[in-house]
Amino acid sequence: MRWTRHVLLLTDEAGSDNFIKAVIACEPMQKRKMTRRSPDWLDAQLPLAQWYATALGQSILSQLEVALSLRLQDVFGYQGLQIGNLSENKDLLEGSGLHRRLILDSPGKNADIHSDVHSLPIASDSMKAVLFFHTLDFCEAPHQALREADRVLTDDGQLIIIGFNPVSTFGIRHFLGRWRQRVPWNGRFYTRRRVADWLSVLDYRVLDSSAMFVRPPINSERLLRRLQRLEYLQPWLGGMGGLYILRAQKQSLPMTLARRQWLRQKSPSMAVGSFARATGEAVNRDRSNVIPIMGRPSGHPSSDN
Repeated sequence: MRWTRHVLLLTDEAGSDNFIKAVIACEPMQKRKMTRRSPDWLDAQLPLAQWYATALGQSILSQLEVALSLRLQDVFGYQGLQIGNLSENKDLLEGSGLHRRLILDSPGKNADIHSDVHSLPIASDSMKAVLFFHTLDFCEAPHQALREADRVLTDDGQLIIIGFNPVSTFGIRHFLGRWRQRVPWNGRFYTRRRVADWLSVLDYRVLDSSAMFVRPPINSERLLRRLQRLEYLQPWLGGMGGLYILRAQKQSLPMTLARRQWLRQKSPSMAVGSFARATGEAVNRDRSNVIPIMGRPSGHPSSDN
C-alpha cells in the first residue's frame, strides 16, 4: 500500500515566518480508478455529422431510411421529436404519420431546438414519438436521457433508438481503435439486450429490435458497392449488423384497479352437498320440536256423537 505524507505548519500569532511546530501525518493514498469517460453528447454531434458525410456514413443513411420507413408506418399523432441531426437533408421520421416533426441538436447546428439531451426544454406528455440517433452512444448519463424521453412522451408514445451494435465488425473496430479518441469509435456501444433492460425498468414494451448493415466499416465507396451483396445474408447472420434499431412503446397503468375476488367460487358438487346437508339438518331440527300425538283409548266415545 502506498502512503502519502501531509505536513501541517503552524505559525505564531504575529504571522511571522517562525514556525512553531510541524505535524507530519501519514495516511494511505487511494488508487486512482482508471475509468473511461463517455464523450459529451454536445461535443460529439459535429464530428459525428462529419463522419456521416463520408461514403460509409452515406451508405448507412440510405439503408437506414428504408428500414425506418417500414417500422414507422403505425406511428400517428400530432408531433414527434428527433434527437440528433447528423445529416442536413435526412428526416428520419418522414415515414411516420406525424403532423409535425421537430429536430433537436447542439447549438450551432441546423435544428428546430438547441439544447442538451439531459434536460429537454419540452413540455411533458407532448410527443407521440421520440427518436434517439446515436444518443446513448455518446451520452454521459444514458439513464437520464431515457428518463427525459419518457417524460415528454405521451402515454402510448413510441421510443425509437438507433445505435452502434457492439456484436459486429463495428464493435471490433471500436474495440481496436477506441484509444485514438476519434468519433465514432470513442463512444460507448451498448447491446440491444442492455438497452431493453433499461426500458423495462421504465415500463416500456419492446415492439421490435433488429440489426442492419452487415458490411464492414470501410470508408471506400467502391468497396462498399462491391460488398453490397453481403446485405442479402442478413436473415442468416441475425444480429451481426453494424447498427441496431430498437422500437419500444410506453405503457401506462390503469387508474382503476380491478376488484380482487376474495372468495373463490365453489364447485357445483360441493354446493349441492352443502345444500343437502343443510336441508337434512333443518328437517331433523324441525322434527325434534314436534309433539307426538297419542292414539285414542279403546272404548272412548267419539266427539261426533
